[in-house]
Amino acid sequence: MTLAVETSQGDPLADMLLAFADEVENGLGDSVELNVQTGGAIGDEEAVLQGLRAGAVDVAAVSGSVANIDPMFNIMEMPFLFTDRQTAAEFLDGDFGDEMSQSLVDTAGARVLSFGENGFRHITNNKRPITTSADLQGLKIRVPGNPARVKMFEALGATPTQIDIGEAYLALDQGVLDGQENPLKVIDAFSFYEKQRYLTLTSHIYSPVYLAINEKTWQGLSPEVQQGLETAAAAAAETSRESGAEADEVLVAKFEQAGVLVNEADVNQLSETVAQVREEIAGDIPGDFAQRVLAEYNQ
Repeated sequence: MTLAVETSQGDPLADMLLAFADEVENGLGDSVELNVQTGGAIGDEEAVLQGLRAGAVDVAAVSGSVANIDPMFNIMEMPFLFTDRQTAAEFLDGDFGDEMSQSLVDTAGARVLSFGENGFRHITNNKRPITTSADLQGLKIRVPGNPARVKMFEALGATPTQIDIGEAYLALDQGVLDGQENPLKVIDAFSFYEKQRYLTLTSHIYSPVYLAINEKTWQGLSPEVQQGLETAAAAAAETSRESGAEADEVLVAKFEQAGVLVNEADVNQLSETVAQVREEIAGDIPGDFAQRVLAEYNQ
């Protein structure tokens, strides 16, 4: 069974996949042989997803790029939808998360085994502290290859720039980018803080880690192995979430010690500025899924 992720150990996606692999080995032993590919061995996240759909990859840890193949996952691209980890976790672990997993089966031939944590996303840059959208005007901000994220930063007045995450450090160093947005653990794992002067705590999006399995692979497994994989995936998700919460408590201090200036944004102003983006994203999601989510969570 081939397991793949774009990133390397220390990044939330790779850490969740490795935790899953450990849990599988502990729970199922020699009944499942694992071939774990990290650090871009398969390619970037788009390549990992292509491999997952084609069956060349059996299990993958992926994040926002899933929305490019299943529009329902754009629900997690809605800015300022969730205000805390617990609410986001309850959403993903409940009926809405089940709908997302079934949708991925229908559209891409893969199912979500569990939802881990990439984390709440924050903005770093080299120009100035960000308090309101006025401070984002004209800043070249690296974003992943997701149209919804591009819409959000355009609405905030920034210039969103799509660059592979592995190339972002050099782009920040050379001034091709002014800044980037990521969870704190990713900012740490890729050492972006070494090339950034300001960190603004915005929590503008909560990004999960999707641990997904190819549906044909899944259907070819015995009920006992399926149960073992589900148990391992649940344990890996719990580890992922606990690790994210613990890391956030110490990483801000680490960045400050490295000379990064940290400030809080006016989240209400930013959220109001991108209200129309939430509506546009909702309009791109088939059916009434987005409307039901907004009715419950966008208070």
